[in-house]
Parts: sequence; structure tokens; C-alpha cells
Amino acid sequence: MKRFICNSLFILLAVSASAQARQIEVAAGWDKPPYIISRGHTGFELELVKSILNELGHQMVPIYVPMGRIPRMVSDGSVDIGLNMNPNHKINREFLSEIYIAYQNVAVSLTTRNVTVNSPADLKNYTVIGFQTAKRVLGQEYANAVNEHAGYLETPQQSRQVAMLVLGSVDVAVMDRNIFSFFKSKLPSNQQFPTTMHEIFPINFYHAGIPDPELRAEFNRVLGEMIQDGRYKSLIKRFHVTYLLDRIEHPMEEEFERKMEKANGDENLK
Repeated sequence: MKRFICNSLFILLAVSASAQARQIEVAAGWDKPPYIISRGHTGFELELVKSILNELGHQMVPIYVPMGRIPRMVSDGSVDIGLNMNPNHKINREFLSEIYIAYQNVAVSLTTRNVTVNSPADLKNYTVIGFQTAKRVLGQEYANAVNEHAGYLETPQQSRQVAMLVLGSVDVAVMDRNIFSFFKSKLPSNQQFPTTMHEIFPINFYHAGIPDPELRAEFNRVLGEMIQDGRYKSLIKRFHVTYLLDRIEHPMEEEFERKMEKANGDENLK
């Protein structure tokens, strides 16, 4: 009798878990290695999200679309999760998960060329190849430096940026640091020249857009656990991505500290 009850309980639990398991549609941009690699549905971001969803008992179903479409798809419920969201996108801020990834554009040069780039304005002194739309999205100082610059070019093929840099066709390539490292690692050994990354652009932190509050809370919970227990960094190493989450600024904490300092100062004046 006891065995029958145990077996029945096990079946009920299995059925309940099966009923809660879902296929979660995740909207991601086009190929962006090492972050997103559609072939095999891999890359750092997809593997991270897949690991989180698998731990929650769900299956990830990636949907590849232009980045500009993702906020709308999240807002109208066309997908369960949208990647690479931030508060500047047209999306309800309550939908945003905790920060799960950081990107940073850099200016890269061959170390042997002794290029000096301390700000975007310095780029006007060199031949530069940027990614497509760089002039539009990297700020006014960058746009001023490359506008009407005869030695400036943009390309949608980021592998071409790396090839032109290492072959000496340009002085500087402007692109995401991890995308650069990925494509450079694919070059033959005789083209693995030392390079220097000039950090003249800010780090950009991104959230996942998740309308379902329960799924969002569970996503945040598992993400936090993965960061704490080392699984996140193991995934970082697997895809040779630079870890940047430790450079997050916490404006709410900073505001709290400012208020405390002010309160202490007022107290000392009494």
C-alpha cells in the first residue's frame, strides 16, 4: 500500500512539473559571435539563457530578428523573452530583468604602431574602420571626429574590420571588444599580431525583457545564483568573453550614500 501511495505521489509530481514546463520563445538579434551564434543556437548569451530556462524546467526556442523589432515583440507579447534590452528602448521598464550582459566598444590598434587614442576626438588623426551605424550610435564626439574624414569607413562585416586592421590597411578598428577577439582568434597564426584596446567608450549593460512577472523573478533568481556560484564565469571563459559585470555602477546605492552623507553632515551642524 505504501509503495502504491509513493508511486502515485511520484506520478502526480511528474505530471505537475510537466504541466508547468514550457517552451519559452526568446527573441535575439542576428549572428553576433561570441554572444549569439544562430548555427547550433549557441554563443554566450543563448547558452546563458538556455541554462537558466533549463534549470527552471523550460525549453528555449530562439527566434532571430532584427534588433529593432525586439522591444515591440516583447511589448505586444509575441515572445516570452527579448534579449539586449535597456531602459532607452521603448519598453515598459518593469519588464526588464536584472543586468545579465555587458558590452563595450573599443578602439583597437596594432601595438607596433604606437597609436595614441585617449578620446574619440583623437581618431581624426588615424585611418579608421567602424562597424555599420557606428557614426550614429557612438556619440557626438565620435561623429565629429569621423564626419568628413577621408580615412574613415564603415562596414557591416565585422570580420572585415579585424582583417583590415591586422593586415595594416587601417590604423584603428572601432568595434565591440569581444567581437574583435572572437574574429581575431579565427585568423591564421601568422596574423596573430599583438593589439592594444583603447577604452574610449563606456560600458553598456543590458537586461532581458520579460513581461511575465513570475518568469522574470525566477530568471533573476537563477541568474544571481549562477553569478554567485561561478557558473556564469565558467560560461564567460568558455566563450572567451571579458567579464565586465563587476564594473556596474549602482545609482540607487550611490543616491542612498549621498543622502546618508547629507544626513550625517546636517547632524554634525546641530
